[in-house]
Amino acid sequence: MVPSTIVILESLPLTPTGKVDKRALPVPLNSSGSDTFVSPRNTVELQLVHIWSKILKIDDIGVKDNFFDLGGHSLLAPYLIAQIKQQFGKDIPLAILFQHPTIEDLASVLQKDLDASSWSPLVAIQPIGSNPPFFCFSGAGGYPFYLYKLARGLGSDQPFYSFQTQSRDGELAAIRQVEDIAAKYLEAIQAVQPQGPYFLGGHSFGGKVAFETAQQLRSQGEEVALVAIFDTLAPIALAKPEEMDDVNLLISIAKISQMTFTKDLEMDPEPLRSLAPDEQLQYVLDYFKILDILSPDAYTITYLKRLMQAFKADNKAFYEYVPQQINPIPITLFRASEYYQQEPPEIQNSGLSQDLAWGWSAFSSVPVNIQFVPGNHTTMMNQPHVQILVERLKACIQQAQANI
Repeated sequence: MVPSTIVILESLPLTPTGKVDKRALPVPLNSSGSDTFVSPRNTVELQLVHIWSKILKIDDIGVKDNFFDLGGHSLLAPYLIAQIKQQFGKDIPLAILFQHPTIEDLASVLQKDLDASSWSPLVAIQPIGSNPPFFCFSGAGGYPFYLYKLARGLGSDQPFYSFQTQSRDGELAAIRQVEDIAAKYLEAIQAVQPQGPYFLGGHSFGGKVAFETAQQLRSQGEEVALVAIFDTLAPIALAKPEEMDDVNLLISIAKISQMTFTKDLEMDPEPLRSLAPDEQLQYVLDYFKILDILSPDAYTITYLKRLMQAFKADNKAFYEYVPQQINPIPITLFRASEYYQQEPPEIQNSGLSQDLAWGWSAFSSVPVNIQFVPGNHTTMMNQPHVQILVERLKACIQQAQANI
């Protein structure tokens, strides 16, 4: 009688006759029944999740779930092989599926020979649906897959796209200024949606990229219906804090990762300070392996070095970005109800402690819609907190659509 998943709702959906509308209830984010549920961690795993969901008619599948354990059988297997060929352009023998029956293993097989030139910064986390697409920019480091729970929670009728910093071979994009990042991502956006109105969002560093993307769209004469800012200060001049050394940066990345993926095991940072640089990286990689938060091909020192490089570049761009021209736009600010440790010094030093809108009022065409949601800067994107964020964001999107 103990439920495997709990979904928090502000109210139960009702039919016109006042009964509970079971069809309108949101699908639990972990409906696969797996005790080791892991969300997709790269684009290949994500694409395979979409294929499996379509074939098996299961709304949420983890990358460690077994195709045959989920109800797959020998009659469905050829259809799966055909869908993989259509998506990836690769013929794989049926025996490969039996040897590698999980998405994690199958993705590793497929990634070996994929053409790096076909890589795109756009990540289709939820590509189908009749609603206008929602384009959401991730935080520092450019790892978009932690937004999976938010995207899935919005439902199967809400297309949801994000963006990745590192290419398939792990190279970091050379462009790291907010204006240039927005311009590059805007090309990918307009390949999916050539004309507005546009619905944008961004978490942390991505909040500033979302705002700049909206500015560039407005400069083109396009309509921006909504910019959802997830716990980000307005792009005003901020005193840049002293840059972290590599040890403290590794500790910070480890802590953020542990909270992002809601793992109980914290990394002991003390041994790092007595290790050589490559040993420090290996120590953190070993911790990531225990957490099981990366795809198997990502557990390399090169990957971690590039991730650190992305964090440094995004942090630098975060403090340097101050728009020279402002096209006011409708903004909804989703603020986390908790601070990770204490109020960040950049909030105190900028005088924004008493400003609920965190400076965004100067950049909005209407009064900023301020929504406080449970969790801190990181955990607001995780269960159970993300369910409240989902419901609030869904309501904002619907209201923005009504205002068009």
